[in-house]
Amino acid sequence: MIKEDYSVLLEKDFRLKFFDAAISKFGSQAALAEYLSNKIKNRKITRENIKEWLKGKHRYGWDILTPVNVIRRLGSINSISFDDIMSHAVKFNPEWEDPRKQCLLVQKRRILIIKKFDGLYLDLATILPVKSLEAMRSRKSLPLFVKIDNNFIKLWSGASWKKSEINLVRHLRLDDLFFKGCAIYISEGVNKINRGACNSFIGLGNSEPSIINLFLKWLNSYLINYKLSYRLEYNGVRVNGIKLKEFWSKKIDIESEFIKIYLRKNYKSSLINNFGTLNIRIDNTVLKSFVINLLKVSRRLTLNNKGWQISYIKGLLASEGSVNNYNHTLKAVTIGSTNPDERIFIKALLKKLGLKYCEGKNQLNIINWNSFYKLFTYDAFEIEQINNYSKKARFIIAFKNHQKTKKLIKLFPFKHKIFTAYDWQKYYGLKYYISAHKFLNSLVKEDLLKTKLLKNKKYYSINKYRLKELEKIWSL
Repeated sequence: MIKEDYSVLLEKDFRLKFFDAAISKFGSQAALAEYLSNKIKNRKITRENIKEWLKGKHRYGWDILTPVNVIRRLGSINSISFDDIMSHAVKFNPEWEDPRKQCLLVQKRRILIIKKFDGLYLDLATILPVKSLEAMRSRKSLPLFVKIDNNFIKLWSGASWKKSEINLVRHLRLDDLFFKGCAIYISEGVNKINRGACNSFIGLGNSEPSIINLFLKWLNSYLINYKLSYRLEYNGVRVNGIKLKEFWSKKIDIESEFIKIYLRKNYKSSLINNFGTLNIRIDNTVLKSFVINLLKVSRRLTLNNKGWQISYIKGLLASEGSVNNYNHTLKAVTIGSTNPDERIFIKALLKKLGLKYCEGKNQLNIINWNSFYKLFTYDAFEIEQINNYSKKARFIIAFKNHQKTKKLIKLFPFKHKIFTAYDWQKYYGLKYYISAHKFLNSLVKEDLLKTKLLKNKKYYSINKYRLKELEKIWSL
């Protein structure tokens, strides 16, 4: 027998006649219950069950639905076809078994990007998850329903949970904010989806207001009418919790009474010693599933556009990046990564941007001056930090002290001149002409300088096609 584990509520008048006809054939409710118990596997049916299904309403008001395998057996007793019986159904549990709602179930669609006058937009109706993630308590993935119009999307679960609905914009702009936000959430947010993980919420915690504000803007770009909870964790040994609430309420523009304080005595992390870490959370069983889909799509899109790649690397460096220097000289820019899938994507991203790297056990290390220069031109550390030592400041100081950078800065006095090796020797007070000659020839090999002979004398001048690059270095 086909397993059917859903239930149906029939119209009152039909239900009464339907059950009364079956009861009359067996003489009593108890006899009917005994017959059904013998015919239906794995279900013990009592007289009380028959009475409840007959009434269809509990004394406290909620509906009592009849299992569909019981209805099939009663239909056989009364010689009524299953389709005729279902024509009198008014409610189904679970909701997705209702034929009238089949059209509302989310279907897989091809990703659609729309071009508008102000940029490219992702049609969120084409990336919706078909099911919710497996919940920690129920261990079930439930089908999702959706209503779509020209501008908005309503997405909800088939379960009767209060927090199972989200409202989205229809079209999400693919801009700098979107890719930075995705990178930050993948790095810092709650995105674990393993069995046993709590998949009923999304959240992010950070000690930098700039990261928190970017995360909030990212949420606001696609979510409508959602509720946030704020929790501030701080080290009570060093700071005052009330002052911290005032600090954060100004930085993220919310009333301080909405921020809950959590004291962590003698917590050793340096990240929460100054102004604490603010954690933001949204409880919704459907949202987590949608966000996971959105993050997957963002990675696929990122690799197709250099501007999006630069935005993504900025978010990645703001959250997982660090600057490795030795004696104030830049040695590497590292990106923390232990997840195998994440490492594969980051390596693909670095290759697309032409950044040379080597792998460590827990990180990827961007190396080589040319890679550092590209990060510099991208302004890769533009997301500011105020609660920790600035990564941007550390990067600029260390990049400026790099041997190659110092070499290029030396060209500045000769920006609009033609000069000889002797002029260079004299300007920098070098003892030997040969050292100046060797140095300048190394720049010629790098195509930074051009040479020409005038009256058997070798003159150097800056390659005008590299001037823009050099001006960026000279601006340090």
